[in-house]
Amino acid sequence: MFRVYKKIVVLALSLGICFIGYRLLFIRTSSHLESSQVVSSQKTIQKSSQKSINGQSVQEKSSVITSSSQSQTTEIKENVSQQELSHYPDLSQYSNLRVHVDIEDQTMQILSGNQIIFSTIVSTGKEDSPTPRGNFVIEQERGDFFYNTTSQEGAYYWVSFKDHGIYLFHSIPTDENGNEIPEEAQALGTPVSHGCVRMTRPDAKWFYENIPSDIPVLID
Repeated sequence: MFRVYKKIVVLALSLGICFIGYRLLFIRTSSHLESSQVVSSQKTIQKSSQKSINGQSVQEKSSVITSSSQSQTTEIKENVSQQELSHYPDLSQYSNLRVHVDIEDQTMQILSGNQIIFSTIVSTGKEDSPTPRGNFVIEQERGDFFYNTTSQEGAYYWVSFKDHGIYLFHSIPTDENGNEIPEEAQALGTPVSHGCVRMTRPDAKWFYENIPSDIPVLID
């Protein structure tokens, strides 16, 4: 009987030790898993935070570059616009305006009294179709384009100064489609016209848009 009791006690102790060992192993395993999860979570949080920070940094740099490019582009546009405006005088700020075309020098000047406020290169009439000399006025007739089927030449921005649409200030000649004729552009500054006064298209456009009617024109 004693032996049977002894065996039961030994078996009970063995089972108890095994249960305690299993519990310790379970607790250690659980603790390791929780620790791993915490580390993994921390890495995930850190990685996510890093992406967010990098994303913000990239976005800020991109925004600055875009802003800088836009500012530079705007500044360039403003500079070009100012240069174009500064090239031509504001005629509304001057009195006693008159136009002088010098056939020998192939130049045109706009004066306010005796002050030259604008000067540019032109082409007047060739020998067999000269530009008339004398005193004229800027007439009422003007337009943004014409084409002459007889001469097969057109021009932009014309302003009449004699015979109401016969003798004109205008741009370098074009073909019927409005394309500037290269050889005519190259001849600017020499007497090659049919009697009109030619100038560059920008000059002609400004002249057409700004020169008042009825001011005196001297061609000599």
